[in-house]
Amino acid sequence: MRRHLGLPLLLLAAGLVACRGPRPAARPPLAAPPAQISPTQHLAQAQLCRRTSQRVSAELAALRQAERRLSRLKQQSGSWPTEARPVWDEALEQRYSEQDRELDRQRYELELAQWQQRQAYRQQDWEYHHSLELADAQSELNARARGLRQLRPDLFTGPASIEVNAAVLARIHQCDDIG
Repeated sequence: MRRHLGLPLLLLAAGLVACRGPRPAARPPLAAPPAQISPTQHLAQAQLCRRTSQRVSAELAALRQAERRLSRLKQQSGSWPTEARPVWDEALEQRYSEQDRELDRQRYELELAQWQQRQAYRQQDWEYHHSLELADAQSELNARARGLRQLRPDLFTGPASIEVNAAVLARIHQCDDIG
């Protein structure tokens, strides 16, 4: 008779399982708690953190250097090389005859016109090269910022900013907690 009681209990258990409805979809496994990470994985994480921290630090230093270069170039004003302006010595002119004075005056005006032309050329040349340097410095700054954004998209305070988010930078440099 005991055999017959086992069958109804088995059927009752099967019915209860069936009444629970369909099984929920498999959940992704939870991340292993830190105590279950192997020492090798722990060491690898610490090394990766340190490498990332060093790379971010180096890239930030290069970004700041590019920023200083651009700032310095923007502050430069037309400081093209000049040569001495021709001098008109009136006291010396008084010792010449009227005809010699006129010839010397013409010579001086020609020298002055040539000097002004050279100065204008030097200014244009300086401005052209300065604009190239500015464009190069801006490109370098943009490339450095783009590289850091690719490395850590959350590093800056905004999409067009190169101001560093201090909290993110602190997390990047907290490798001691890992290793």
